[in-house]
This record gives sequence, C-alpha cells and structure tokens, in this order.
Amino acid sequence: MAAVAGKKGTVTYSGGSVATVNNWSLDLTNDMLDVTSFTTSAPQWREFIDGLSGWSGDISGIFDSASTGQNDLIVNSITPTTAAVILEMDQTAGGKFNGSVFLSGMSPGVAIDGTADISWTLQGTGALAYTTTT
Repeated sequence: MAAVAGKKGTVTYSGGSVATVNNWSLDLTNDMLDVTSFTTSAPQWREFIDGLSGWSGDISGIFDSASTGQNDLIVNSITPTTAAVILEMDQTAGGKFNGSVFLSGMSPGVAIDGTADISWTLQGTGALAYTTTT
C-alpha cells in the first residue's frame, strides 16, 4: 500500500498556485435513474441506468495577501466566472483532479486570537478529470 499524507497537497486556480491552503475536499455525484418496470420474474429487484454526473468541492486555508491564486479566487467570487482548478493530493506521488469551476461561495473570517482564515465553495461545470501523474 502506498499511503499518502495530506501535507503535500496543492491547489492551483486559474493557472496560479494558491498559497497557505490547509484543506480541500471534492464531492462527485452520479445520478442513478430507476428504470424498473413491470415484470413476471423477480419483481422485487430494481434496475438502474447511469444519468448525469456532477461535482463540487471546498478549499480553505489562511488568508495570504501576497497570493495571486487567492486574489483570483476572491475576485472571481465577487464577479462569478469560470476558471480551471487543479486539486492535487501529493506533489511527488501524484493523484490530481482538474476541471472548470464557478465559485459558489466565499467565507473569510478573522479572530483576535487566531489567523485570518478564508474558504471557498466550488461548483464544477463540465467534466472532472483524474490523473496519477505529478
């Protein structure tokens, strides 16, 4: 087993590296369409076909005013537009997802006894691709 620690994950948005990210997640859904019909044999079992697929995700980290990637995320949250995103599990072992996203949410926050944190909610538009290359 080649287990991978999350400490070498990365996020690239609109071609630029996003600094100080400490968490990202991805949710993929595949609709299953029920096509069960009347039958004389085994009527208790349902049958399905695949329908539409979709994906969404989240990125979060510490606000970094010098990060071009974070600035692009902020600007595109205020004025929605699509951009490419790459969510990589490990810079040396590989495993990355990429596709085009809208930013459907942004949540900055500041605490007097903590860091200035920021997070984004991603809505994938179009296909999501996966590769094992670095």
